[in-house]
Order: sequence, then C-alpha cells, then structure tokens
Amino acid sequence: MQRTMTALLVLLAGMLVVGCCNPGPVTSLPVTLHPQETGMWCWAASGQMVMHYLGNDVAQCTQANNRFGRTDCCTIDLCPPPTEPVPAWPNPCKCVCGGWPEFDKYGFTFSRTSSAPLGWDDLKKQLSNNPYCKGRPFAFTWKWPGGGGHMMVAKGYMELASGRYVVMLDPWSPCVGDERIITYEYYVDSPGHHTHWDDFYDVTRR
Repeated sequence: MQRTMTALLVLLAGMLVVGCCNPGPVTSLPVTLHPQETGMWCWAASGQMVMHYLGNDVAQCTQANNRFGRTDCCTIDLCPPPTEPVPAWPNPCKCVCGGWPEFDKYGFTFSRTSSAPLGWDDLKKQLSNNPYCKGRPFAFTWKWPGGGGHMMVAKGYMELASGRYVVMLDPWSPCVGDERIITYEYYVDSPGHHTHWDDFYDVTRR
C-alpha cells in the first residue's frame, strides 16, 4: 500500500510539473500592427490586433457600427489620411467615438481587470508561447489625469538584468501606429502622466 501511494504521489507530481507554464526570459508574439483609423478608435484598433492574431480580423469600422448601432461607420473618411475628424465638443459623436472592444460579439471569451494591471508573473504567462503558457496578446488601457484614456496591445516582454520590459503596439497616431518597448513599471502607471485602467486578457475563441 505504501509503495502504491508513493508511486501515485510521484506520478501526480510529474503531471503537475509537465502541466506548468514556465515562461522564458524573452517573448515577442508576431502580432500585426493595425493603426487606429480615426482619432478615437484606439479601442477598435487594439481589438482588431488581438482578434487578428487569434484568427478573426474584424475591421475597426465594423466594430464601431456594432458598438454604436450604426451602419455608416465604414463610409466615413478612414486611412489613408485625412481621416474623419473627432467631433468638437459639445457636438455628439456618431462613429468617431471612444469605447471598449467587444470580443464577445465576434466569437471570443475574455477576462477583464478593473482599473488594474496584470501582475508581472501573470503578464509573462499570458504572453509566453512556451508549452502550457497562453501565448496570447492582450489589450491594456491607460487613463489620463484630465479624463479619457488610450488603449494599446502587449505582444511580448523581456526579463533582463537591467529590468522588466513590455513590448507593446500603440495604434496612435492614426494610420501610422508604433511599436516600442517600455518598462513594466511604466506599463503599470506613471504619476502625472497616466494611471492604469482596464486590461482585456485571456481572449479565447469559442
């Protein structure tokens, strides 16, 4: 009996080790940069980047139509510039509006933080494409001190002697976009510049 129990414990321990995500020190997923196509569509561009990587490239104007209950958002001036201007306050927006990506409308499930970043270990497990890790990009948002915010996509990370870094795709500026590397601490917040808003992660096709 004791030998049987010992064998079972060894087997269980082996299964746990085999099934664990062990992220490496560096990861960069081949996510396509999609610049935002209006001055307010960072959310739609970020949604497009994540969904495109996962196999469903949903146009930004399609996301805007579905979010705002319209049918004309693909007929406005998009890229190349000049793009449809952001309505001047107090005029209401129609298509060129801020929002959040709606992954569930396009066959995906997802998880969402509430004004909080992913912890470093969770971020690595989310992005690493090592066995048993998730290997998926995720969308993250910064909130500006004066109101509003900006959404971007994390596609990789680096854990080096010099520090912890996040590889990100920024859909700004319209029709251009940018890829850059920031510190993990800057991803979390930067006093006077931004605080952390919501992250959309664990995006998975149904």
